[in-house]
Amino acid sequence: MTQAFYSAIGGMSAGQTQINVVADNIANMNTVGFKASSVQFSDVYYRTLSSGSAPQNNVGGINPRQIGIGVQVSQISRDFNAGTTLATGQATHVSIQGNGFFTVASPTVEVLFTRAGNFELDADGHLVMPNGYKVLGTDTSMTTSTSTTPIKIPTLINTVTTPSTNDHMLNKRLDRLNGIQAGYGTAQISTVDDQGQVQDTYDIEITENMTMQQFIDEIKDATGNAVEVTLDNGQLNFKAADGTSTLQFTSGTSSIFSNMNLNKPDGSDTYTSQVLDYQQTIRSGTSSISTAQQQQSISIFEDGTIEVTYGNNDKLSVMKDPDNLNRVIFKYTTNSNIVISGDDIDMEEGLAVPANLQIQMANFVNPNGLKAAGNNTYSTGPNIGLATFGSVSSNAFGQVKSGVLEGSNVDLASEFADMIVAQRAIEANSRVFNASNEILQTLSYLGQ
Repeated sequence: MTQAFYSAIGGMSAGQTQINVVADNIANMNTVGFKASSVQFSDVYYRTLSSGSAPQNNVGGINPRQIGIGVQVSQISRDFNAGTTLATGQATHVSIQGNGFFTVASPTVEVLFTRAGNFELDADGHLVMPNGYKVLGTDTSMTTSTSTTPIKIPTLINTVTTPSTNDHMLNKRLDRLNGIQAGYGTAQISTVDDQGQVQDTYDIEITENMTMQQFIDEIKDATGNAVEVTLDNGQLNFKAADGTSTLQFTSGTSSIFSNMNLNKPDGSDTYTSQVLDYQQTIRSGTSSISTAQQQQSISIFEDGTIEVTYGNNDKLSVMKDPDNLNRVIFKYTTNSNIVISGDDIDMEEGLAVPANLQIQMANFVNPNGLKAAGNNTYSTGPNIGLATFGSVSSNAFGQVKSGVLEGSNVDLASEFADMIVAQRAIEANSRVFNASNEILQTLSYLGQ
C-alpha cells in the first residue's frame, strides 16, 4: 500500500510544478518579449508482476501485468512564437518580425540573447537595455561566431566635406563617383569653329569598370589630343588644344556629360564640370569646434541598420560593400543628398567601426535549448545546435520594426485552463493519499 502514497505524492508534486509555471507565465503577462512556458509529463517506471507469455499448444497468450509507480515532469518548454505588438513610437524601441534574437553583452561581457527590444541610448551613446546591458552590432552578413562590438552612436562629430584629391580620384571607377551618375555607352565631343560650324566629332567609349584615369586617357586617344582634359579639385576641365575652337558635348548612349553640368565662364576657353567626387572627414567633435555637429535623432530600419541625423541634416549610416556583399561600410549622406561611402570617408580610429550602426541578430537550430538568464535574456545551452550570427540582410533572421515592441505571448485563457487542470490533479492525488492512509489505518486496527 505504501506505493500508492508515493505515487500520489509524485502526482501532487507534478501538479505543483505546473501551478508554478502557470504562476510565472501570468506574473509576466506584461513583460516585454516574455515567452510563456508549458509543462509536459510522462510516466516513471513500472513494477512488473508478470511478463506475460506467448500462445502455445492449447493455451492462449497472456499479456504482461504491470503497475506504474507515478508521474514525472518530462519537459518544461518555451513557446517562442511572436507575442502581441505594442506601439510606442520611440525610435529606439524595436521588435523582431519573424525568428531570431537580439544580442546583448552583460557586465561580464557574456553574450546573451533577447526578444525584448525596449532599448535606450545612454549618456555615452550606447544602445542599451533598461538594465544597462549593451546591444551588440555587426558588420557581417552571416557568420557562426558572434561580434562583441557594442553599438555606440557617435553623438558629437566634427565633419568636413571636401572635393576629392587627384590621387584619390584617378584610380576610382566612374560608377563609384559620388558627385554624379556615370552611365556606360558612347558619348561625343565635337570641336566648333568661330562660325559655329562643327569641325570634328569624336566618339568617347565609356566601358564598365573604367577608372577616371582611363576615362581621361580615352578622351586624349579618341580625339588625338585635340581636346585637353585635366583633373583639379574634384572637377574635370576641358578645352580645345588649338586655343580657338569651342567644344560641344553630347551624351549619346551615356549620361556622363549631361550629368557633369559643364560650364564655361565668360572669357574663358575652359569648360569646367561640377564637383564629381567628394571625400568626408569625420572626427570626434567638441563644443568649441565650429564644424562640430550634435546628434539630433536616430532611425532604425527593417534591415537593422541605424541612421544618425545631425544638426546640419547630414546623416551617418552603413550600406552593403559593393565589393563584398557579406559586410557593410560607412555611408554619409549630406543634406544635399550626396552619398559618400567606403574609402571616401576618413573616420577617426575610435569611430571607425561599421558594426556600431547595424544590429546583430542570432538564431539557433533549437531555441528551446537556450537557458533563461533573467532580465529578459537567455544564455546558450548544450542543446541549441548550430548558432548563426549576422544581419537581417542575410535573410536568416526576421526583420526589425522600429517604434514598436513585442509583448508577452501569454494566453490568459489557456493559463487559467491549465491552472484549473493542475488544481484538480492535486486534489485528486490528495484523495488517493487519504484513501491509502485510511486503508493502512484499517489494517493497523485489525492487528490489535
